[in-house]
Amino acid sequence: MPSKWFYPASPLREYISTYILSDYTDGFVGTTTYMYPTGSAVLCFSLDRPAIFKEISSGQMIKHARFNFIHQFKQPRIYEVIAFPAKVLHVIFKPYGAYRLLGIPQNCSFDEHGTSLPGILADKIIPLLNQIEDAGDNSHHVIRLVNQWLEDQLIKKEKLDVARVRHACMLIEANQGNLSIEQLAKKVWLSKRALQYQFQEQVGLSPKLYSRITRFNALLAGIKNNQLTDWQEIVSKYNYFDQSHFIKEFKYFSGNSPAHLPDIRAILS
Repeated sequence: MPSKWFYPASPLREYISTYILSDYTDGFVGTTTYMYPTGSAVLCFSLDRPAIFKEISSGQMIKHARFNFIHQFKQPRIYEVIAFPAKVLHVIFKPYGAYRLLGIPQNCSFDEHGTSLPGILADKIIPLLNQIEDAGDNSHHVIRLVNQWLEDQLIKKEKLDVARVRHACMLIEANQGNLSIEQLAKKVWLSKRALQYQFQEQVGLSPKLYSRITRFNALLAGIKNNQLTDWQEIVSKYNYFDQSHFIKEFKYFSGNSPAHLPDIRAILS
């Protein structure tokens, strides 16, 4: 299941982390896929057919549209893969990037498992989707089409101001989620109430929840790199109150106890 990463040029780079082109021709059906909160929304462009999943916890069958938007989610999702496209292009936004480029408040009511792009963008995206269908499996041409569309969106939505929230996100990431909301509001020259409102609208999460997700992902990076071996080291390094607080947070975002760390490390690698 090889994937290739592509990075947009400036100024799109301020709002998009990366494009990921994933090739599933070697097989993905019948496997279990784990999705953890990352603090980012995603655009998904399936280059041939839609994906079909079964949610493990509920048994619900979920058929994605070929082109869909996955908004910020707060807890893990675990799916059995029933059918999947051969190639998928994922556009990974910065936390505030979807709001800035799509012009859609991120605290809207989205479908839990992915919202059809025509359903939220209507005629604004139909020409692009038609071009992608015409491109077939020419994935590099699809990337160019998507990149050009996003550059056009950047110009069309230039009046949308995300500067304060972008600064807040950078501070949260630099401190691995360990700034208080009071400290954060002071540093970005906003009241707590204004910060909460702008964060919900532009990121789709509260600043507190985004901070918790940021800390969890910093922890996962340490696990992936085999840098963390001792519980007390984890509690201290990531400023959890105590070991029980760490275990509670770990279960909330991963769906597993830290006792499953070897299995989780295998998933991440």
